[in-house]
Amino acid sequence: MHLNRHHFNRCSAKHARFLWLLVLLCLAGCASVQLTSADIDYFQPPIVTTVAPERPITKYSLYNNTIKVNLAPMRPIIPTYNNKGNLLASWTPYPQGVANRPTVVIVHGGHGLTPGDFATAVWARDQLGANTLVLDSYWSRGQNENWATYTRLGANARTLDAIAAGKWLLSQGVDPKQLFLIGGSQGGWTVLRTFTDEPFIVEQARGLYRAGFSLYPNCNSKGWRDDPALGPYWGPVLVFTSGKDTATPPERCPTRVFKDAAAWTHYPDATHGWDTSNRGAHTPSVDGECGKALNIYNQFAVCRSDAATNDMHTKIKTFIEGLK
Repeated sequence: MHLNRHHFNRCSAKHARFLWLLVLLCLAGCASVQLTSADIDYFQPPIVTTVAPERPITKYSLYNNTIKVNLAPMRPIIPTYNNKGNLLASWTPYPQGVANRPTVVIVHGGHGLTPGDFATAVWARDQLGANTLVLDSYWSRGQNENWATYTRLGANARTLDAIAAGKWLLSQGVDPKQLFLIGGSQGGWTVLRTFTDEPFIVEQARGLYRAGFSLYPNCNSKGWRDDPALGPYWGPVLVFTSGKDTATPPERCPTRVFKDAAAWTHYPDATHGWDTSNRGAHTPSVDGECGKALNIYNQFAVCRSDAATNDMHTKIKTFIEGLK
């Protein structure tokens, strides 16, 4: 059969388009990059400091949000996953003892630790009778924030930190059947990733955490090294999202993020960070007050919602008590 040049060019163009389609499909997830032991050093940037800032990036007083509310100060106590230094953390065992009670690990968002993280620890201690660990991933490594998000300090790095924290807590005598991981925004992303059913993660994280609570999470899921796959999950995850979230809108999430969750709660009228502690962990928050994130890439709205926060807390408490 004779093919003239014009016909050949048309066939070549069709072939090229077909190849590009295959590439795009693969980028969408047919060749997802999974976390392996070979990635550890990349996702564990070195520890460069053992002292937390007195006035973190949002200018709040760290003293007022720890010592003043009877939480432990931030100390370098959690050995990193690769045992190359210690992460800063506030570890507050319950006054009546560590054993036979819930333990809640709080992981922060892209702004680093904020008053809301410490307020969550106070709530968990007072309402759940829990031991609490507020975990830092940035200050220990000489970084204040991760507004760029999809970086070396993204979900895979944070997952390794969560695993390291879980292992350390088991050495402190906590009940592995009552160890929980909670975080918002990039912290919520960390929760989703830590519970994602991949061989390396399952091997390392199962048996540490009983369940996870993911609040207004980052949930792109391209399957790339710094934008890893999320879900399905190896354990129960409760996901909470909001309808006026312009930072991490839930429509960006693949459906499995919600479909595979143990429960998904959506607050149509809430913004990103509805549980913000806008007066610090030592002072009651002001319902309905709005501010803007410091993120230079997206100064999204953050409005306190007592209704969403209280409902979320009730659902988390009910879930934890139902596991006993």
